[in-house]
Amino acid sequence: MRRVQIVLEEEQYRWLRREAEARGGSISALIREAIEAWRAREGWPSIDQSPFWKLVGAGRSGQRGPAISEHVDDWLYPIPRPRRKASHKGIAR
Repeated sequence: MRRVQIVLEEEQYRWLRREAEARGGSISALIREAIEAWRAREGWPSIDQSPFWKLVGAGRSGQRGPAISEHVDDWLYPIPRPRRKASHKGIAR
């Protein structure tokens, strides 16, 4: 998700706050719900109907040990290991 900042009229804000409280949710959730309703009216598919969701979990890494999805930071940001100096033995100079 992305964080955005919007400017509302005071009455719009008060209405959103009351509506969110009445539904037991947040203003952000109410705005997301309104956007999805608007998208549906315009003929856009719902985000959860995206064909990309079929790809989630479709592959296997072939790695042994902990699942990559559960340890993504370890895979993306591994602890750097010191480099070994290249050996120049047997190279004529």
